Amino acid sequence: MRDNPFVEDAAGGKMYDRALIRRLLRYVKPHRRLIFLAMFFMVITAGIELLIPYITKVGIDNYLAKLYQIYSAPAAVCTELVESSQDTTDFIPVSADTLLLVRKAALDRMDPTERVEMENDGNLSRETYYLFPGDRSNGHTGEVIDGYWIVPETELSSVPLSVIVDVRGDDIAGISRLAWLLGILIVISLAAGYGHVMTLVVAGQRSMFDVRTELFRHIQHLSLKFYSQNPIGRLVTRVTNDIEALNEMFTAVLVNLVKDVILIVGTAIILFLLNWRLALVSLSVAPVFIVVTVIFRVKARGAYRLVRKFLAKLNSRLSEDLSGIKIVQVFRQEKRRRDEYQETNTNYFKANMKQMVIFGIFRPLIEITAAVGVALVLVYGGGNVLTGGLTIGALVAFISYVRQMFQPLADISQKYNIMQSAMAAGERIFAILDTEPEIADKSSARDTALTGTIEFDDVTFSYETDRKVLRHVSFKVESGKSVALVGPTGAGKTSIISLLCRFYDVDSGRILLDGIDLRDLPVQTLRESISIVLQDAFIFSRSIEDNIRLGQDLSREQVLKASDMVQVTPFIEKLPEGFDTVMAERGATLSTGQKQLICFARALAHDPRILVLDEATSNVDPATEQLIQNAIDVLMKNRTSIVVAHRLSTIQKADQILVIDDGRILERGNHQELLARRGIYYNLYLLQYAANNNS
Repeated sequence: MRDNPFVEDAAGGKMYDRALIRRLLRYVKPHRRLIFLAMFFMVITAGIELLIPYITKVGIDNYLAKLYQIYSAPAAVCTELVESSQDTTDFIPVSADTLLLVRKAALDRMDPTERVEMENDGNLSRETYYLFPGDRSNGHTGEVIDGYWIVPETELSSVPLSVIVDVRGDDIAGISRLAWLLGILIVISLAAGYGHVMTLVVAGQRSMFDVRTELFRHIQHLSLKFYSQNPIGRLVTRVTNDIEALNEMFTAVLVNLVKDVILIVGTAIILFLLNWRLALVSLSVAPVFIVVTVIFRVKARGAYRLVRKFLAKLNSRLSEDLSGIKIVQVFRQEKRRRDEYQETNTNYFKANMKQMVIFGIFRPLIEITAAVGVALVLVYGGGNVLTGGLTIGALVAFISYVRQMFQPLADISQKYNIMQSAMAAGERIFAILDTEPEIADKSSARDTALTGTIEFDDVTFSYETDRKVLRHVSFKVESGKSVALVGPTGAGKTSIISLLCRFYDVDSGRILLDGIDLRDLPVQTLRESISIVLQDAFIFSRSIEDNIRLGQDLSREQVLKASDMVQVTPFIEKLPEGFDTVMAERGATLSTGQKQLICFARALAHDPRILVLDEATSNVDPATEQLIQNAIDVLMKNRTSIVVAHRLSTIQKADQILVIDDGRILERGNHQELLARRGIYYNLYLLQYAANNNS
C-alpha cells in the first residue's frame, strides 16, 4: 500500500499545475453557460476600459485643445496640402496661400514619412495657436491674419471668457456629446461589471458546491484506517478552507485573468498605434517588473504553503481539544493544552506575518516601477508635445493607458498568492479524492437475501504488518444463534466485530455469511443486515426520533415500539418535546445510560438479521441493565447475535461463548460447559462473582 499523503501537509508543489486545473475545470464544465456569459460581460467591460482614454484624447485634441501651427511654404506645396485634406479645418490657407494654419491633430494623423516630406518642403513653427474670428480681437494679444485672430496657446488667458464661449460653441457641444457618451459607457460598464461578478460568483459557488459534495461523499466511503491516520480537524480544513481557496482561485484568477490579458494586450497595441517610440519608452521598465515578480515568487512560495500547513494543524488541535474537553478539565491539563495550542497558533501567526511582509514589500515595488514608467512617459512625451510631435490629448491618453497596463500586470502578480494557496489546497483535495477506499464492492458483487449464518474460517488480521491482532481464528454461528466473546482488553474481540462489519479486510482466511465470502457481497447489503451498539454511544444533533430512525423509512409506531422494548419511552416522554426534542452535540444533555438506551432503540428499530453488542451494557447501571436484558433476549430471538462483554452475567444465555486472548480462541462452549472445564472462563467467573459479593 502506498504511503498516506495526508499525515503531514507538504510544503512543496507547483505554483501552477495544468493537470490540477484541468481537473478543476471538470467541475466547472456543467456551468459553462454561466462562464461564457461572465466572459461576455467581461469583454464588454474590458472594451469600455480601453475606449475611455481614447475618448478623452479625442475630447482634448478635437475640442479642448484645438491648436494650430503656422506652416510657411511655396504656394504650390500649400495648395497641394489643402486639396489633399478631407477636412477643411485641418489646413487653412492665409497670406496668398504661402502660409497655412495647420491643425496639430491633423499633423498627428499624418503618416510619418509624409510629415517629414512636408517639413522638408517648408517651415513648421513649434509654437501652437488658438484661432478666433478677426473681429473679436482685443488688441492685447496675438495678431490678426486674413480675418483670423491668432492667439498663442500660452496667452489664452488674455482672451475674454465670453469670446471663448461664444466662438467655441461647437467645441463645447462636442465636449457635451462626448460627456454623454462617456456617461452611457460608464453605465453600460457598471451593468456589465455587475453581470460579470454575479454570473462568475454563481458559477463558482455551484462548482465548489459540486466539489464539496463529491469530497464529502468520497470521505464517507473511505476505510477506518484512513481516519486513524488523519486528524478530523485536518479533514474539516479540507472540506471548508481548502475548497474556499479553490473557489477564490476560480472567481478571482481563472476568469479575471482573461480580462487582465485582454487589457494588457489591447493597451500595448493602442500604445504602439499612438506612438511606437513612446510605447517602447514606457515598456523599458518591464525587465525590472519581471525581475521583481520572479523574486517575489521565489520568496513567497514557502510562506503560502506554511500558512495552509499551520492552519490545518490549528484546526486539528482545536477539534481534538474540544472533543476531549472533559478529560482536559478533569486531569487539569488546560495550561499544557493551552501552551501547545499557543505554539501552533504562534507558528500560524508567524507564517501569516511572513506572507504579509513579502507582499508588503512586493506591492510598493510594483507601484514604484509603474510610477517610473509613467514618469518616463511624462518626460519623453512632454518633450514631444513641446516640439509638436505629440498632442496634449495623446499624452494624457498615453499616461492613462500606461497606468492601465501596469495595473493588470500588478494584479496578475498579486494573484500569485491566491494561485499558490489554491494549488496547495487543490493538491490535498484531489489527493483525498484519489485515495481509493480499501473496502469496496467487487464488480461481481450481487445483492443477496441473508439469513445470518456467520463463519470465521482461519482468519488472521493485523492493523500493522508487524503485529498480529487475530491469529487463525475459526468459529461458526448458525442463523438465529448467539455467540459471546470474552477476554481481556486488547485480546481482539472488537477486531472480530470490525471484520464482520467489513470495516477492514482480513489478511488471510475468510469470513462467510450464509456461505458467501463477505468480499463477494455488496458492502451496503452486508451493513443493512447488521445493527451494532457500541460502548461509546454516539448521539447526533437532531431529534430523538431522528436519532432512532437514522434516515431509514420507519414509522413513528416502529420507533415507539423499539423504544418500549428497551424501556426508554418513559424518560423520553418527560423531555420538553418528547421524541421531537433536539439533542445537544453528542447528546451532552443526556446521561451515559440514557444515550446507551437510545442506541439500543436505534438497533432494535432497524430489525437486523445480525445484532452486535460491543460492551453495550458496560455504561448502564445494574437496574437499567436488568430492564433492558429482557428486551435484548426478545431481540436476540431468531437473530444471529454477537455479544462482547466483560460482565459475564450478561452472556450466560449465549449459545456459544468464546474466550479470546492475544488474538486466539483459547476456550469455547456454553456457560455450563466452560464452568465445568474449570479453565480461564471459570477463573474469570469466580473473580467477578467474588467482586460482586464484596461490593
